[in-house]
Amino acid sequence: MADAVPHIECFGMLFPETDRASSEAYRRMMLPLFEFELPEFAREAPFASEAEVYCLPEVTVSRTRSSAVRLTRTIRTIAQSATDQILVVCYTSGHFTFKTGGAERRVDKGELAFFDLSQEIVIEAPSVANISLAISRRRLEALFPLLDLAHGMVLESGALTRVLIGMMEQSMAIGPAMTLAEARPIADAIVGLVVACLENVSREQAPANAGTGTASLAAMKSTIERRLSDPSLGPQTLIDEFAITRSTLYRAFEPLGGVSAYITERRLRYALRRITDPAQPRLRISQLAFEFGFSHAPAFTRAFKAFFGMSPKDVRDLIAHPEADEVPFMVSPDALPYLRPIEPAAAEF
Repeated sequence: MADAVPHIECFGMLFPETDRASSEAYRRMMLPLFEFELPEFAREAPFASEAEVYCLPEVTVSRTRSSAVRLTRTIRTIAQSATDQILVVCYTSGHFTFKTGGAERRVDKGELAFFDLSQEIVIEAPSVANISLAISRRRLEALFPLLDLAHGMVLESGALTRVLIGMMEQSMAIGPAMTLAEARPIADAIVGLVVACLENVSREQAPANAGTGTASLAAMKSTIERRLSDPSLGPQTLIDEFAITRSTLYRAFEPLGGVSAYITERRLRYALRRITDPAQPRLRISQLAFEFGFSHAPAFTRAFKAFFGMSPKDVRDLIAHPEADEVPFMVSPDALPYLRPIEPAAAEF
């Protein structure tokens, strides 16, 4: 007898308002990704949440509805979860706010927000009705080299957002009947649209002074990303490569805190990703320091702790390497009673 054609895996989650344990079970389920709590204004209200999750190759599509939430991702959470995903979130009604890097932004219905799970974020919503994507960093990075800079980007509602959301909705409508062979090109198309959205929002959010003669801020950022492990990388590197004056360079990076500070931040964030990525070899702190352009390990450790509030060793000590989950996305065992598989079914096309 021939083997059954493999389909994508789909799951439903239901945390009912009538279950007093729902809030705590949801909190434990979210721990691999976010620290969950009820916002202060909703502490006395009952909690409820429902979601559907569709697992395409390297792309997870989901739809969620819930009461008020506050989700926080800290350096501690990042170290413990070791995920490389990029989130793309769109609210189908209502709004949410997020804080990152000392700035706060409101995102309204129909807008797309991009979040890098290797960076800190606080998200709060009075109610949740969203559709979202979780995409492998490695899948996106080859197509959008400045991916780290996508964190906190917001794209207003428009043709690109509507087409992408339409693809997500159609993927979920077909989901249980979608074979793995069909899912791969669909995931490719979704990733291509996400890259187009990132490129569009990058152009929209470029500073007014991004152009500096023959050099652009984006081009200089790209050079910095490419040479983060070069110990000689510094302001003079960019001056020589782009044939610009020192004053022009400093003026371009002034909104970002200065070119030297920007290079240090990018090195530290890349170092954090290297430390927390289970696919990367475990290097000594001295090796990491040299790789990211620091003259010696104590200087690297001081800079890392000053920026993240934890030393590289402290972060490494928090890293967990859990066994493979029973489901193909991050979820704690506490959530399993609230999960149900959505079985393959015939779909009407």
